[in-house]
Amino acid sequence: MNKTSKPASAPVSTYNRINTICLTIIASVCIILALIYTRTILVPLVISVFIFTMITPLIRYIKYFTRWPKWLCVLIATTIVLVPLVLIIIFVANSISNFAQEALTYRVKLLEALNHFTAFLKSLKIPVPEEMLNFTSIREVLSVPHYGKFLKGVGSGAMTFISYSFLIFIFLFFMLLGSGRTKITNDLLKEIQNKVSAYLYIHIIMSIITGVCVWVVYASCGLDLAIMFAALTVLLNFIPNLGSVLAVIIPMPIAYLQFGWGIKFILILLIPSIIQFVLGSLIEPKILGDGVDLHPVAVIGSLIFWGLVWGIPGAFMAVPMTAALRIVLAKLEPTRIFAELLSGRLPK
Repeated sequence: MNKTSKPASAPVSTYNRINTICLTIIASVCIILALIYTRTILVPLVISVFIFTMITPLIRYIKYFTRWPKWLCVLIATTIVLVPLVLIIIFVANSISNFAQEALTYRVKLLEALNHFTAFLKSLKIPVPEEMLNFTSIREVLSVPHYGKFLKGVGSGAMTFISYSFLIFIFLFFMLLGSGRTKITNDLLKEIQNKVSAYLYIHIIMSIITGVCVWVVYASCGLDLAIMFAALTVLLNFIPNLGSVLAVIIPMPIAYLQFGWGIKFILILLIPSIIQFVLGSLIEPKILGDGVDLHPVAVIGSLIFWGLVWGIPGAFMAVPMTAALRIVLAKLEPTRIFAELLSGRLPK
């Protein structure tokens, strides 16, 4: 009986393993589809959770040092956290409005630059197709009908942003309203809150310092829309690795149209790149230490995943969400190996 029962157990265990893998894949696909379908609600909810995570420790510190009433501590902490964010949004909105008013002027300058570049390519007598040589697709995008579509897209994006902001305010209001009724006693939730809030505070402070330094460079060189590009630098720094590169590249067309290939163009390209490297790659990692404990490959992977699932807001929230996920995975024995992989440590 023993000899006949042993061979039969192998196919059963194999079947169970395959069945578990298939169910895991199906469940993962269903979860991803649910995240995509419900992102209109989940994105503001997650953003409000992160803001609440930043406000809660600040409320405790203010109350501990001042002994003021809790409602006053909540008001002060919320003001400290939200005012810089609101100011950045106002600066960006104001700069986009100014850019929209000056867009036709930049359109003419860009078309003139394309004409000069086309003449330069023709003088080299390089065998390039006529469509590419004349930059037909770029000229079509710069046409007046496309300009109208651009403004329509900006208006649609503004309405989406307003609706998101309203939902974030509602969620945050009710979270703060019920924050004093229960205390966090779970060690896992405490660790997630402490590490995520520390990461957000340090990253916001370093991003604002980066934006101010970049603005000084842009304003000193007389670059148009300097405030907008500085505010975009602050926002784009929340997208790991790629954001700092985009923050340096985005002002380059305006710098070229304004200054050409002069010394100011080189300064606008070089100095912000150095600032981004020193603050983002040298100083900030030293301050954070192993705060989020994520490998750079895991950061890029999370950026791609959350960007595909939730778009631009997902890219902004990729690191704190992945850091929270790593903490949860590290606490559970069956999933600890995945937490180690996210940290860049191969299993032994």
